[in-house]
This record gives sequence, C-alpha cells and structure tokens, in this order.
Amino acid sequence: MNIWVNNILFLILFMQDSQSTLEDLKWKYRVVLYFQDNAVDHLVMTDSITKQIDERKIAYYAIGDSVSSNHNLMFSPAYIQHLKTKYKMGYKGTMYVLLGLDGGVKLKKEEPLDWTLIFNSIDSMPMRKSEMSKSSGSY
Repeated sequence: MNIWVNNILFLILFMQDSQSTLEDLKWKYRVVLYFQDNAVDHLVMTDSITKQIDERKIAYYAIGDSVSSNHNLMFSPAYIQHLKTKYKMGYKGTMYVLLGLDGGVKLKKEEPLDWTLIFNSIDSMPMRKSEMSKSSGSY
C-alpha cells in the first residue's frame, strides 16, 4: 500500500513540476500572446507571414474561447488565466503582447494583431540585428 501511495505522490509532484510555462520558451523563442475578445478576430496566416514568423523564431498563442498556436507547447487552462491576468491587466478589448527572447515585454497594443509592427519591432532589437548579420555572413 505504501508503495502505491509513494508512486502516486511522485506522479502528482512530477506532473506539477512539468506544467508548461513561458519560461520554457525563454531564450529560444520570441512570444506573441494575442488575446481575442470574440470569435470574430481571426489570425490571417499567409505563407509570407509564416515564413517571417519562422525567421524571427516567434511562438504565437491566439487566446480566446480556445487557444491556437504555431508551437507544440501548450498551457493549462489555469496558466492561460494567469497570462490573461498578468498581461491583459487594464485592457478591455482585443490586444497583443510581444515578449523578447529574454521574456520581457517589448510591445503591448490594444488592437487587432499587426504582424508588420511586430516584425519591425523585432528587427530593431539588438539581438535580432545580430542574428541578421550572422545569417548574411557579415560580422
């Protein structure tokens, strides 16, 4: 009986520790959290936008009645609520947040998602400039 209790407690602790968070994406991806207030807001994903998202190492999460993402890391409903509380505080409508590789807020707008503004903001960041110069072969 004690072996069963110990195994169950171990599994519970392991599952709690393995909950996915933004910390899992830190230093690997820039993150866009898009908080949608209704089902009318749609993510328009052309091939060009998808290519630019991939080039800039962006993981995006469209959060409304459900969650859609280009990344396989998904968050629990409780963590989604935490993200809404943390990043949407003071905002009433549709809004988005851009988080840098360091996890810090780089851009926050209360409007529909603007990929052009997001890409331009990322491209002006020192780490992105370094990435671009390395990929072009100039040091």
